[in-house]
Amino acid sequence: MSILSKLLYLRVKVEYSPTKIKSLGIDPDIPFIYVLSSESTVSRSILWEEINRGNLPKPFRLDAEFNLSKSILAAEQAVGFWNRKKDYKDFDQQLEQIISQVREDGQKQVQLIPISVFLGRAPDRDHGILKVIFSEKWGITGRFRKFISILVHGKHTLARLSQPILVNQSLDNNDTPDRLAHKLARVIRLHNNRVKTSVVGRDLSHRRTIAKNIIKRPIVQQEINNYAERRKIPVEKAQKEAQKIIREIAADYSYSAIKFMSGIFRWFWTKVYDGVKLNHFDQLRHLTTEKEIIYTPCHRSHIDYLILSYSLYERGIVPPHIAAGINLNLPIVGRILRGSGAFFLRRSFNSVLYSTIFSEYLSSLIAHGVSIEYFIEGTRSRTGRLLHPKAGMLAMTVRSYLNERSKPLVFVPSSLNYEKLMEGASYKNELGGKGKKKESIGGLFKTLKLLKEDYGRLTVNFSEPIELDAILDQHKPDWRDLKLDVKEKPQWFKNVVSDAGTRILTHINEASHVNPINLLAVTLLATPNRSATEENLKEQLELYRLILLKLPYSERTTVTSLSVEEIIEKGIFLGFIQRVEHSLGDVIQVREEMGVLMTYYRNNVLHLFAASSFIAMFFVNNLKHPRREVLRMMAIIYPFIKNELFLKWSREEFVDYGRQTLKLLKELDLLVSAGRNLERHKGGSLQAAKLRVLANALMQTYERFFIVIALLKSRGSGSLTSNELESLCHQVASQLSLLYEFNSPDFFDKNLFRQFISVLKEEQIIKTDLAGKIILSDNLEPMYMGAKTILSRRIRHSILYLL
Repeated sequence: MSILSKLLYLRVKVEYSPTKIKSLGIDPDIPFIYVLSSESTVSRSILWEEINRGNLPKPFRLDAEFNLSKSILAAEQAVGFWNRKKDYKDFDQQLEQIISQVREDGQKQVQLIPISVFLGRAPDRDHGILKVIFSEKWGITGRFRKFISILVHGKHTLARLSQPILVNQSLDNNDTPDRLAHKLARVIRLHNNRVKTSVVGRDLSHRRTIAKNIIKRPIVQQEINNYAERRKIPVEKAQKEAQKIIREIAADYSYSAIKFMSGIFRWFWTKVYDGVKLNHFDQLRHLTTEKEIIYTPCHRSHIDYLILSYSLYERGIVPPHIAAGINLNLPIVGRILRGSGAFFLRRSFNSVLYSTIFSEYLSSLIAHGVSIEYFIEGTRSRTGRLLHPKAGMLAMTVRSYLNERSKPLVFVPSSLNYEKLMEGASYKNELGGKGKKKESIGGLFKTLKLLKEDYGRLTVNFSEPIELDAILDQHKPDWRDLKLDVKEKPQWFKNVVSDAGTRILTHINEASHVNPINLLAVTLLATPNRSATEENLKEQLELYRLILLKLPYSERTTVTSLSVEEIIEKGIFLGFIQRVEHSLGDVIQVREEMGVLMTYYRNNVLHLFAASSFIAMFFVNNLKHPRREVLRMMAIIYPFIKNELFLKWSREEFVDYGRQTLKLLKELDLLVSAGRNLERHKGGSLQAAKLRVLANALMQTYERFFIVIALLKSRGSGSLTSNELESLCHQVASQLSLLYEFNSPDFFDKNLFRQFISVLKEEQIIKTDLAGKIILSDNLEPMYMGAKTILSRRIRHSILYLL
């Protein structure tokens, strides 16, 4: 065995999933046995060599009383030379023996640790002579194939371990040992099969085969006939159009492409970024064996398409199929992306034939248990805020799941956080009013010079998964008995899609990571001239860190571990800020060319300060304020900021979080109790300055709200339509931005005004008459008076003057 191991390790290099074996929860005081997914001399040799090298814990040999000396078992064995069938008898008998011995001695117990060894991770294909050589075949691997696999894939060997199964007296004593052993063996083999699916994916067909199967589906054939009739063309011509559409859409998943791209991006993340940090990944690993996964990350960069695929592959999970915009189907690039699992979709589905074919393709992926990734925001955010969800892909996912499902489906939201975006320059131009540049090969080569720069660390935080079954149960309890065609959109279906979209974005915000640039942006953009003395900046950064750590937004929210000194140095190193030396103390300021772009990084984390910043606003223009009034206004304003920032709380939870925030601000000596009032320190003090900067973080959001409220109040009922109000708000805000150099393009974003007006209707602050004119309610006045309390007289008068 040692000779074979030495020969093998001329080619074999083993990676582990999980990377930290301790996370499996193996009890070192209880004997344990490794259980290979299938009998293989090569797998055994690799496993023993890893144990001898100290990479895996050494199993306890069972004592003589168990009559079993093996420390490595195999759940399956191959019998026969040509027709290699699966045999389970030996494993069942070994388990029966263990169970019997445990029952005889109540003190004995054993841990069974499932382990699968993969020589490469290519899923099988339905066609091709070389599939027996170059894929991790679904079935017991033959000796010749094993030998070739070692030569081809040995450097990419993966050992996937699972949590131990404890065999002790707690097992069902009503069953006989042989029946219990048979049940346990079936559970282990089912688990091994799911592990293999999560690592290498489902059996895949060639793209041409997939296209042919989709076209043959009855619903597609029916739509082809309808298309031919509508266009008054021969059915054969419509058939060719359908074939062209599915070829445009379908991925051509290739293990060689994944492996090739993995090599490139392993270099890329270490060359351009300081690597990729994944948080909360262990919870996801277990899900991949049990559920149909739909990855729904936020969309901030073109690199988003590749982060999850690379990160999952590196950690032993099959990369998902990715929905990519047709604009990325460029020559050469499109083919590489298609081979990496990308399937392409058009920006608009204005053709019923296209919509039907795309929907059926998505249904096929879901029915086969293929994991999928898409961005429900529809496009990259240029402001750093989450964009309101687009219903298209979500609706098709829900419909496909209703019509064809194999496993329970979960959405896995994730937050992608960049310390420096590669698209930073183009975003800055777009935020400044320039048009979006169309993707092209020429543009791709121009960006190669960006590879010479340093972009800091990239962090991916996985959020709590969202069960689609639970959402469907809430809105339509009898959904399991229903099927929907492409055109059906009942109200409950729309509610499910809307609910799922809001939950996904809310969960993304729960999983935010706060990096050094986020903290610098939220601090310096709230100071006069976007600058502060270094000592004051350190004080303010430490305040934000304390708020985030002592009152965490969510258990999935993470904060940089750098000290305030290191945060400042990181900002200087990445080119966002600069230090200006001065005899009275150095000044840190945002670089002039980075002012607009810094708003992007501020907006990434603005929701984390929704409560603390709002509370601080009450004390900017007022020395003291009743505690009860602060909490009352928090309850009134909450639905509006909840909608804009995708906050996780109910109204009552937000008010309760406000109470905790008030308590913390008192502990930090920023506020003091004065009877039933709360009072800040006098102007000119360090505490008052800290509170003012904290208030300014979200001040522009409430100034934007006041523009809408003030316009409604000044124009009165029945004078404006929603569109007219939106347009007027945009004009006033853009002029204010010029007058006061807000340097924040999202301040006059029409979409944000539109959403605020929509929530005003939902909260019955306003309504519209039959002519579409806005009618005011009495509920507008408390909002107007509350805004007067927290906004400065200068801003209020400036807004009212422009009306």
